[in-house]
Amino acid sequence: MENWYAKSAIPGAVNIPFKLFLSPSDKRTEVLKDFGGELKEGKWDFKKAKTILLYCNGAWCGQSPTAINALIELGYPEEKMKYYRGGMQAWQLLGLTTIVPKEKR
Repeated sequence: MENWYAKSAIPGAVNIPFKLFLSPSDKRTEVLKDFGGELKEGKWDFKKAKTILLYCNGAWCGQSPTAINALIELGYPEEKMKYYRGGMQAWQLLGLTTIVPKEKR
């Protein structure tokens, strides 16, 4: 969610709240097109899908799995999704680089 992302993020990360994938909207359409999807006759075609990485606040968080399941229901290829299960908690515990994002998506 935006409030957690604003505090700390993995470099290069873009905040896309999991709720965006749960129901149709112009913003969801825009994001899915950014991911390489194409809307054809009301169905998504992901032949040109980009590989995406999803992560949460920690291993206990269910937001990324919820987004992954929603994307699968839309037809997004499972092999094009990577999930960093440890999330920000594990990333920070390992001492890996974090940033404080300056812009919203």
